[in-house]
Formats: sequence, structure tokens, C-alpha cells
Amino acid sequence: MKIEIKSAQEWSTPEQARQDCVVTSALYAYLTGTHWATPDWAVMVWEGEEMVSNVHIIERTVLVGGQPVKVGGVGNIATKIEWRKRGYATEALKVAVDFLRDPLGVEFGLMTAIEKLVPRYERTGWRVTAHSLQFEQPGGGKGAFTYPVLILPVIKSDWPLGEIDLRGLPW
Repeated sequence: MKIEIKSAQEWSTPEQARQDCVVTSALYAYLTGTHWATPDWAVMVWEGEEMVSNVHIIERTVLVGGQPVKVGGVGNIATKIEWRKRGYATEALKVAVDFLRDPLGVEFGLMTAIEKLVPRYERTGWRVTAHSLQFEQPGGGKGAFTYPVLILPVIKSDWPLGEIDLRGLPW
């Protein structure tokens, strides 16, 4: 197993296609029609020449109760179906969290998850802080997720109270 982090500008066309394949095989068959943010970085897990798992990271300042909060948005935690139950996503998420701390230096990690996955993330320090958030869509539209919103304290510990606005596309 090899794990690497690359910025989106460094991805080769085959790496982009492989990430799309990992995500498509694992997630987002629901929420069709939603426009997604382009990740800033990817944690890629390889077995030989095959990308088997990835985690995407987006650096953004969101608003929480009107206050700016610098977050590392974590999304597309995905492993190809045939490679699951081997710890790839767990290892990729550990690398992603280390990256949030250094070099990014964000205040918090931020992600959404379906209810059945919440206990898995809570075991690694993430905590549910809300059950909805707002985001933008093309043409000035707004959208909302009504899933658990999880945060991970990175360099701060006190998450502000109030509505969460991603101030951009979701991840």
C-alpha cells in the first residue's frame, strides 16, 4: 500500500479518472443534480497501479452563526467496493487529518455523513455539531444538507454556535 497527497493542480488525467472511478463506485448515487466543489487536495491510496481509496480535502472559510471559521472540508471518503474492509479509508483519513493540522493549519475539520457512519467517525475524534448546513449552487441558488455535520478540532476547540453556511459548493 502506498499513500500520497497531491494538490488538484498536480493530478494527471489518469489520476483524476481513477478518483472519479473510486468515488462513483462507492458514493453519490443519490443526490444527483447537486453540483460539487472541486477538491484542493486528494489523499490517494494505491495498491500497485490501482487507486483503491481516496479522501478529498477542500480548504475554505465557512460561516458559523455569522462568524468566519477556517475549515478543512473532508469529503469523498471512498474505497472501491472490491477493496473494502481492509482499512484503506481509515488510513487515508488519518493522513488527511495530519494534513489538516500541518501544513494547512485549519481550525477544524468539517464533513457530513450518513447516520450509520457517525459512530465510526466519532471513534476517531469527530463529533456531531449540527444536522444541517447551507451551501451554494450555480446561478445563485442555495441548497441544504440535512445529514449529521461532524467537526474535528484541529487547532481550536470551541466551535461557534449557529447555522453553518459553506459559502460555496458542497464537498
